[in-house]
Parts: sequence; structure tokens; C-alpha cells
Amino acid sequence: MLISFFMMMIFILLGGLYTSIDSMPAWARAITKINPVSYFIDVMRMVVLKGSSLSDIRYHLFTVFGFAVILNTWAVISYKKRS
Repeated sequence: MLISFFMMMIFILLGGLYTSIDSMPAWARAITKINPVSYFIDVMRMVVLKGSSLSDIRYHLFTVFGFAVILNTWAVISYKKRS
């Protein structure tokens, strides 16, 4: 539980909600490319502030869908039933 809380805090802080991704160092910008929270925050900003439509946010939606497929496949493969 502690590790998941720690990871969530890192994802949220590096997601671009509190600080701009453009003002982050290069290593932090590289981490945000594999952070699904950053894509969700971009979608929220695009829809709320700019009034973007579904066609405008499709790249972000496909990226988050890709994360979901990969991580769920990994979870199903690594699941071991214990008796």
C-alpha cells in the first residue's frame, strides 16, 4: 500500500497538473511520456479550457487505451492463483 501511494504521488506530481511539463528538466519530461496521468491531464485541459471535441483528443485516448491494454495483459499473464 505504501509503495502504491508513493508511485501515485510521483505520477501526479510529474503529470503536469501542478507544474508545466515544458518547464521540467529533460529527464522528467522523458518520464512523463510513460505516465498515463499526464495524458489524462492534457485531455482535461483540452476539453475544459479549449472546448476540444473527440477528434481533437483521439491521440491521447488511443495512448491511454494502449496503456490499458498493455498493463491489463501483463496483469492477466502474471496472475497466479494460490490455494
